[in-house]
This record gives sequence, C-alpha cells and structure tokens, in this order.
Amino acid sequence: MAPIHKNPIQHLIHPNHSLTLFDSNTKYVCDGCKILGIGKRYNCSECDFDLHEYCGTCPMNLSSFLHPFHSLKLVTRMPHGNRQLDRVCNICCDSIEGLFYRCELCEFDVHPLCTQLPQTLRHVLHQVHPLRLLSSSESKTCVICKEACNASSWRYRCALCEFDIHMECMLIQCEKEKTWLGISKYVPPSTFPRTQYFAGHAYEIPYSNHNHNDMPHPHPHCPVQSDHGRTRRRIGKIIIFILVKAITTALILGM
Repeated sequence: MAPIHKNPIQHLIHPNHSLTLFDSNTKYVCDGCKILGIGKRYNCSECDFDLHEYCGTCPMNLSSFLHPFHSLKLVTRMPHGNRQLDRVCNICCDSIEGLFYRCELCEFDVHPLCTQLPQTLRHVLHQVHPLRLLSSSESKTCVICKEACNASSWRYRCALCEFDIHMECMLIQCEKEKTWLGISKYVPPSTFPRTQYFAGHAYEIPYSNHNHNDMPHPHPHCPVQSDHGRTRRRIGKIIIFILVKAITTALILGM
C-alpha cells in the first residue's frame, strides 16, 4: 500500500497507535463499521487495523436529513456475547456490527457510510426533477428492475411523478436507444447480469424476481424482516460502500 501524505489520526476504537491514510486497490473489512471497502483506508500496519476514510474522521455527533428530529451519536456495538438484541441499519436494512450512529429516543440506527448518501440526485431516466432519498409509506415499483420498493424502505424518489429507484439500482447503467424520430433517450437495461464491477472488483446486485432469462434465482440478500415486522430489501454490505463511492464520485465529477 502507498501512504498518502496526510497527518496521522488518532481514533477512539484504536487508541494505542496512530492511523495513516493509505491507498491500495484491494478489498478490506473496516474494523470500525465492519463493512467491506476497496481502496483508500486508514491503517495501522502494526496491528493490521483498517478504517474507511469516513469512519476514521466521522464526528461524534451528527445532524442528518435522514433523521432531522434529533442529533445522532456515534456509538460502538458490544461484542456478540454481550448483546441483548440485534440491530439493523434503518437505511440499508443490513446488520450493524461495529461503529454506527444512533438516536436513542427514536431507536434510529444508521451505518456511518449510509449517512454519506446524498439527499438529492439526478438520474438519466428522470431528468426533469431531482430524486430525493426518502422512506415512503407507499409500496411502489422500481423503474429500473421492476421489483417492489416496499413500504417503509428507503429509495430515491420523485414524489411529484411517483418515480422510484432502489438505492442499489442507482448503480445500474441504463441503455440508450433512438425513438422513431431519431431522438436518443435512456431506457432501463434489457438484461440484468448479477455480476457488476467497481474498480476492477466484482460484486452482485440483489435482484430477486425478474423474468429475464439471464436472471439468477432469488438472492439471499433480498428481503429481510425489519424490527417492525415489515419485509424490507437488504442491499448487502459491499454495495453500501460501492454505492456511496460511486455516487459521491459522480457528484464530484459533475456526472
């Protein structure tokens, strides 16, 4: 790994040694939030300890549009043997295993990485209005994969046009086609291969019930049961990281 010339940091969950920012095009598991990562990370070479860039510098208290009612506090999960119950992220529905933000009053929990998802985005399939990341009480259909955006699940949405896209389906590349007038427009992809690639690394999008010929059988990361008894779609921890990186990179590049 190549060190990046930034000042080393100290972190509350690794107090004995400082952490240096390194860049390497390899996978790792963040020792803070326990979510996979690729590329840059804060590292203690002496202990083989890694943190996502954001997990290394995220604030102890956070105000977020994801939970505008109260400030969120950075906390750490107890070891498995000391836990009284499991926790899942209210945004991506995947399990919480390490560092996370919490509102104790509302029992709202969220991965640090999930707080980095932008509130608004534009998409080539709906260029007339921005899409907002929100949780809806309505069950709608994702315009990309044609599967349900279940009630209470978070998605990118234009409420005015009732246009919904799963968070993970924002990673799917749409196709261009020409109308009978010769005008180019974007359309959802005609095929949905399970395997996608980011920075040369393969990952899988959790489709489930497509009727396309090349679709896989139901993926184990699709529905999970929420703590309120509703079935919601879990997107998978590698996709959380890739989603945040891909979207924020696109925003920086003005894509």
